[in-house]
Amino acid sequence: MTTQPIRNVVFDMGGVLLKWEPLYYARRFSENDEDAALLAQAVFGSAEWAQQDTGALEADTIAWIAAERLPERLHANAADLAHRWWEKRTFIPGMDQLIEDLKRAGYGIYLLSNAGTSFERYMRTLPGFGSFDGMVVSCYEHVVKPNPAIYRILLERYGLHAGDCLFVDDTLLNVKGAQRVGMLGWHFADERASAAALRARLL
Repeated sequence: MTTQPIRNVVFDMGGVLLKWEPLYYARRFSENDEDAALLAQAVFGSAEWAQQDTGALEADTIAWIAAERLPERLHANAADLAHRWWEKRTFIPGMDQLIEDLKRAGYGIYLLSNAGTSFERYMRTLPGFGSFDGMVVSCYEHVVKPNPAIYRILLERYGLHAGDCLFVDDTLLNVKGAQRVGMLGWHFADERASAAALRARLL
């Protein structure tokens, strides 16, 4: 890791602030593991789910397309999962305190995430939400990570210098996308080890 001063920390959401566990969420909306696997694949494993992140599709469309791939008995489950998965979300331990401590230490705190428009319904419950100085979410920008354009949107919108920013993401390709525009990168590969190491690096 470079010794260049870091003034801003930019967080991804899924896999960094909240756990992204499709099968776990699907189990909350089904009665057995077999049905959960079918639901997880039909909803979260679909190309349509990725299009949601661009703002091209809403949950209603994802639900009915998923239903086309499922037995009729799971149609209502698919609709519930597509619309309400976020009600069952769980968070990465310690990240709320880390963000609060980083903010107190003088860092700028930002969110840069691929997410659909349901983000509006749960964003205020995210760890550290009250500490964010700005947010860029893919569905509103119609571009997703690791496209360099979305990182540049963050930098330009908030007047940030790329070299002063550390971008934290659980997906290595997204970290490399940030590095392509001059940001520093941190691969959040393991929630416990990475959280502790990130704290040690910055505080």
